[in-house]
Amino acid sequence: MGVSQLAYVGIDSTHVDAWLETATEILGLEVRSEVEPDGTRFLRMDEMHHRLAIHPAQTDDVAYAGWQVETEPELDRIAGVILDLGLKIEEGNADLCAQRRVKRLFQFQDPEGYRNELFTHLSADCAPFSPSLPIAGFNTGAMGMGHIVRHCRQYPEMITFYRDALGFKVSDCIVWADADATFMRCNPRHHSVALINEALGHEGGQTNHIMVEMQSLDDVGRAYDEVNRRKLPIIMTLGRHSNDLAISFYFLSPSGFGVEVGYGGLEIDDTTWSVKTFNDTRLWGHLLPHEREEENLQ
Repeated sequence: MGVSQLAYVGIDSTHVDAWLETATEILGLEVRSEVEPDGTRFLRMDEMHHRLAIHPAQTDDVAYAGWQVETEPELDRIAGVILDLGLKIEEGNADLCAQRRVKRLFQFQDPEGYRNELFTHLSADCAPFSPSLPIAGFNTGAMGMGHIVRHCRQYPEMITFYRDALGFKVSDCIVWADADATFMRCNPRHHSVALINEALGHEGGQTNHIMVEMQSLDDVGRAYDEVNRRKLPIIMTLGRHSNDLAISFYFLSPSGFGVEVGYGGLEIDDTTWSVKTFNDTRLWGHLLPHEREEENLQ
C-alpha cells in the first residue's frame, strides 16, 4: 500500500507576508483567517483545511512534506518499516496533530535529511473553497496538492527508500548531461515526488521546487503574465515537459526555492504503464535564464 498523496507542505520563511501575497495574487490560493500562536498561516487549494502552511522562521526552505496514509494500521506498518531501517521516527503529540489538523501523525527524516510527516485524516472544511482570484481551481482531490522535487547526495538510497519504505512506484527517469532524475508516484498523478542527483549544482538536503497544478491552462498563462509583470525571477519559461507532458513555468518563491505552476500532467494507469528513460526534460520552451539571454542576443 504505502502513502496515498502529498497532502500538504510546510514552509519555513523569513518572508511570511511575501508568501501570502505570492499565494493569493499570483496563484489564487485562499488565506485562512486564523493565525496560530507562533504566527503560522494556512493556505487552501480545495475543500481541505489547508495544503500549504507558512511558518515564521529564521531560515527559508521547505520545512516538511505531509504524506497521507489511508488507514491507521498502514500508518503503523510504515512507521515500523522506517524504524527497522534504523531511522528515527516519532509520533506527534496532540498539540502537533491539532495544528496540522490530522488525527495521528509521525515525523521522520529520510536518508537525505528531509523532514517528512506521515498522517491519517486531514480535516476538511464545510466552507467551500474561495479562491483569491477568478480561477478554475486546482487539480487536487485524491491526487494531493501537486509534487515536490528534492536534490540528493544519496541518490540511489533515496530512490530505494521512497520505493520500499513509503510504497512509491517509479514512473520514469530523465538523464541529460550529468543530471539524473527519477519521478515517482503514489496515485495516478505522474509523480508526487522526484529525486535528482547532485549534477545540477545544488546541495543535498535542499528543495528544488514544489508544483501546483491548475485546472485551466489559461490560469497558468495569467499567472505567468503576473510573474513577469512583477519582474519576479523566472527559473524556467513556459514550456512542456517530455515525460509527464505538463505545460508549466517556474519562478522563484520568497523562500528561494522554485514554484512550478502547471496544467495537464499525465495520469497513469498502472495496468498499461511502462517505465521509460528520457534524454531531455522538455519538448519545447522551459528556457533557463542563460538560454533566454542567448536567445535575446540572436
